[in-house]
Amino acid sequence: MRVTMQNLYTNNVHSMQNTTAAVARLNQMLSTGMSILRPSDDPIGTVRVMASQRDLASVEQYVKNIDSLSTSMDRAETYLSGMVDLQQRMRELSVATNNSSLSEEDRAAYALEMEELLKSMVDMVNAKDDVGNSLFSGNSVDKVTVGTDAAGRYVYQGDSKQREVQTSASSWMTANVTAEAFLFSNASQDLLNQTLDYVAVLKDPSLAPGDPAFQAASVDMQAALNDTLDSINSAITEMGGKQNSLSLAKGSHEEMVLFNKQVIGETQELDYAKATAEFNVKLTSLKVTQQTFVQISQLTLFNNL
Repeated sequence: MRVTMQNLYTNNVHSMQNTTAAVARLNQMLSTGMSILRPSDDPIGTVRVMASQRDLASVEQYVKNIDSLSTSMDRAETYLSGMVDLQQRMRELSVATNNSSLSEEDRAAYALEMEELLKSMVDMVNAKDDVGNSLFSGNSVDKVTVGTDAAGRYVYQGDSKQREVQTSASSWMTANVTAEAFLFSNASQDLLNQTLDYVAVLKDPSLAPGDPAFQAASVDMQAALNDTLDSINSAITEMGGKQNSLSLAKGSHEEMVLFNKQVIGETQELDYAKATAEFNVKLTSLKVTQQTFVQISQLTLFNNL
């Protein structure tokens, strides 16, 4: 078969173009640290990487949800524990004031302390998170949880809805507890209004321990304290269980994050030693091809005469 000068010229041009493209591709791989620059480089690997990246994004979002939920529960639990402490002092005062040896002035002094405890209790019930959302008002996070009506009685201003947060592909967890549930859904009168009533009895000079009206108020106060403490302790216990579940779920998700990152890395990260060696070989080949091309391009028929 006869090889013409045009054939030699064209073959050398093609060879340089192919080698230049290979050198450029290897250089880009070395620059990015990735062995897959386009899907056609490794279709199966590309599909594997895309699937792992989707799974990674989902799992990382679950971890963020868990962290946010755990922080919210920690904050709510702190306030609920504070309410328990306040109620323990309220119980001490309600027992101490049911004493016939107390003077009118003594009962009035206890009434003042009870009022301060009530104010602190209301402040805790109306607690907000770091962005200003009410913690215990259900989904009505923009409303103050507890307010007062025209008669000065405490009323719940939120709703009874529960916020659900997704913690895995198939799991959701309730994110909040409402003041309606732990204050206004007990068999006894809610503790806030019951405390108002008991303070009024303590301040009434015509009433003293032993009087039927005083005794009734004292019994009602104890019942409200018992019911509310049971409700709040139940909420705290439930939160503790949820926190344990969240911790386990987060640990599992973090393992999946590491696994997916490993799969992505093993599939698309570059073997620098192998790529560098191949780059040097291709670069040397390109230089040789260029030198050959220069020599061939200068040849004419007169060189053979």
